[in-house]
Amino acid sequence: MQQSIFSAFLNIHEGNMHNKFALVLLSSSVLVACGGGGGGDKSPPINTTSTPVVSSSSSVSTSTSASSSSVSAVVLQGQFKDTSISGLHFVSGGQSGNTNSTGTFSYEEGKDITFSIGGITLGTTPGKALITPIHLIADGSSDSVAVQNMVRFLLMLDADGYAGNGLQISNKVQTAAASWAQIDFAATDFAQNLTTIMSAATAADGGAHQLPTADLAKKHIEGTHACNYSGVFKGDFSGDSKGKIALVANPASGDVSGFSQQENGGAVIELSDVKPLDYNQATAFETGNSTDKSSFIGSFTTASTINGTWKKENATGAFTANRVGGSTTALYQFSASFNGSESGLLAFNIDSANKVTGSIYNLTTNETQSLTGNVKGPNLNVTVGSNKLQGLLNLEAGTLTGTWSDSTKGTSGTFTGGGCQLNPAPLTINGFHSWKIGSDPASTQLIPTSGTDPLIVLDGSPVARVRMTVSPWGEMSFPIAAFDSTGEAETINLSGSSFIEITYKANQKVNLQLRQYAVHGGTHNQITLPAASEFTTVTIPFTDFKGGLTPLDLTKVAKFNFALLSNNTTDGYAELIVKGFKIDKFN
Repeated sequence: MQQSIFSAFLNIHEGNMHNKFALVLLSSSVLVACGGGGGGDKSPPINTTSTPVVSSSSSVSTSTSASSSSVSAVVLQGQFKDTSISGLHFVSGGQSGNTNSTGTFSYEEGKDITFSIGGITLGTTPGKALITPIHLIADGSSDSVAVQNMVRFLLMLDADGYAGNGLQISNKVQTAAASWAQIDFAATDFAQNLTTIMSAATAADGGAHQLPTADLAKKHIEGTHACNYSGVFKGDFSGDSKGKIALVANPASGDVSGFSQQENGGAVIELSDVKPLDYNQATAFETGNSTDKSSFIGSFTTASTINGTWKKENATGAFTANRVGGSTTALYQFSASFNGSESGLLAFNIDSANKVTGSIYNLTTNETQSLTGNVKGPNLNVTVGSNKLQGLLNLEAGTLTGTWSDSTKGTSGTFTGGGCQLNPAPLTINGFHSWKIGSDPASTQLIPTSGTDPLIVLDGSPVARVRMTVSPWGEMSFPIAAFDSTGEAETINLSGSSFIEITYKANQKVNLQLRQYAVHGGTHNQITLPAASEFTTVTIPFTDFKGGLTPLDLTKVAKFNFALLSNNTTDGYAELIVKGFKIDKFN
């Protein structure tokens, strides 16, 4: 399936009550894991040697103790990243609180920060902008047993068991954890030692709370580590010779490549990966050119700064490079190198509204410019002045290829790169996921009946589930376009599509309606789906939708509604579960 990034909604209605949820059509790319730290007498020593890094100072909910914090203390913010974790307790100087949905915490500049869950201390490290499980153990790496077990522990605590939308430690589990004794994350019998805690977590909030394998945890932390440090970096090298350097770190492979150029118009040298990023605190790498015999060995002092040394035969020196563009709040981040008439690198973010923002660094002209654009399905369209970039990206695989052309300069070329999901996204079904509650005031009446979000995990897969008593009717909608200020799903042109494929099960028949923008009442083209006790996949040609508009107008489609018209006589409820939702030439 091609990956999609279209705005959409998920609406649930019951009678005259409308619960409107905005959605974004995005691929389900899960490149996340979790975090933790060491504790207990047998654990590895806690790392306290990292250099603190100044971060942004946007607000987060915390409490402050005047007795333990200087009046002049500088309070900064950072993120606990593996995947973002909410409900993780932190203390730094006079600052304390729980991480929010983005994993944000507050810390005092120059002070250590300690993370914990109830009675279990995860670890302590100097406060900085980015902290991962790797930072919480001395000499921590993805190969460390303690790091892997910490990842397993936090994944186990997740409320819904789906790391792709972040890890949420529920309030009930936080309360239960107050009585938990410290655990040894380095223990070889870690799984056995966690049995009581897993049972307590399940009893607290009803979640499954299963412990993943060490291999899965290792893959999660490595993927997240590579994503955190991926992007574009530019800087200078000095020593026996001087010049410019531009590097791109690929999140899928950890490879670092780029370009270098000596000052005074030296030749542009293409750099290729020699040794990919290390999955440890130093995050070291090597890149170079075998023909030119140049080599650059660097490491990340922060997620945005690289320092290192270079050599070329008998010449040596040092280099430094800083991140170009980038946003800690982006949903996805991509980076690429471009070649052709000119050479350079580009870095961009994709937000939940499918907007693309970023920067392009032209090594040939030594210019950095802002770029803007959008993603529609697998198609990337970006503008940088008179330069147009068009590409194909796959969010799940993290791949990117394309071409660029500057109409003013008459220059052109190609680009290639990769990307990753930087921050957690809500659950998805073939790209559909909820991201905003609509403005309809009746929605607050429906939420207690149907849940705050119809998207849940069932048998390891995201599904849309609605279970309600309908009187006289209820429905679940999949708007597939954007929405306007009134909450209406806007029109999108599906004239190039010929069918819709749905995987569902329902305890009564369901009317599937194809609806146009702002059209209500009985003027809908529809088809009846029979009850299905097991998941059933049906392919429905658009020509089978009857009634309503004649002929059917696919140029102005707004949404598809699953209308529930009766309750099951056995239990008195109408229930529908949708596991797959694909549109020909759209998904």
